[in-house]
Amino acid sequence: MGTIIISKNRRVHLPKIGDIISFLMVSSLFLSIDGVLMLCLSSLLFGVALKPILLCAMFLAVYSVYSLNRLTDQEEDAINAPERSTFVAGNERFLLAIAVVSYIAALVLGWIESPFAALVLLFPIISGIAYSKNIFSAFGIPRLKDIFLVKSLIVASSWAVCAAFLPMIYLSGNFTKLGFIFPFFFIKMFINTVLFDVRDVVGDALNDVKTIPVVIGIKKTRQFLLILQSSILVWLALFLDSFSRYYVILIISMIYGYLYIIYFCCENEHNGVLRDVLVDGEWIITGVLVWIYSGIDSYLALI
Repeated sequence: MGTIIISKNRRVHLPKIGDIISFLMVSSLFLSIDGVLMLCLSSLLFGVALKPILLCAMFLAVYSVYSLNRLTDQEEDAINAPERSTFVAGNERFLLAIAVVSYIAALVLGWIESPFAALVLLFPIISGIAYSKNIFSAFGIPRLKDIFLVKSLIVASSWAVCAAFLPMIYLSGNFTKLGFIFPFFFIKMFINTVLFDVRDVVGDALNDVKTIPVVIGIKKTRQFLLILQSSILVWLALFLDSFSRYYVILIISMIYGYLYIIYFCCENEHNGVLRDVLVDGEWIITGVLVWIYSGIDSYLALI
């Protein structure tokens, strides 16, 4: 038999880790995974077990909303996140089709599990359309995106509503924990949104988008976010008995929040991918911590 010789010049080029992460970021897949882990953490705090069908619905809903956001924010992204603008350019119709199909699939999956779940999943898309499009112009109301604070409030609300209310379909009537879980996710996502506004402050200012860093400056924004982060500690103290099993994870989450506020809320340039991984990926990191903590807890229970 003859010997097959493969030329050294014909090497298989595997994608680098950085390229994979970058693709996950610009394609909204990373945020979709983060949303699933966020929902898992919420269900853990509620003490319920989520079915895979609802986790899939959450993944598809987050993917769809942020893919649509990539399409509507091309002008700002050309300055703030050129890699996103490059990813979208020339693929608008394809991305729009995938986003629409994904959201329809999310609603169908949600409806199969519970009509209430489908109703909850409608909130992000309705909020996103109202936020990105000037649908209230006939009433003399400007685009919601251009109104101070509205952007951060809508984004935080969309995440918090899904995270806090989807697990409720499995509760038997005790909704006490909702008093902490909804504010917790709302405040955390509000902070994360503002941190990305710090990164985008130049592009937002040029496009007359009135974000918190644009209006009050980066230094005061950091002070405001640290105070907001501290408010969660006060809230946690009121509900500590309800989450005694996972208070270690919640405290670690709080410390983590302080660290990335201090690190990223400044005028110095930071690696964009690092910010995406550490801020957008907060719930992925928290999910890993929960998995490790649960493993240790189970091991100690056996001793």
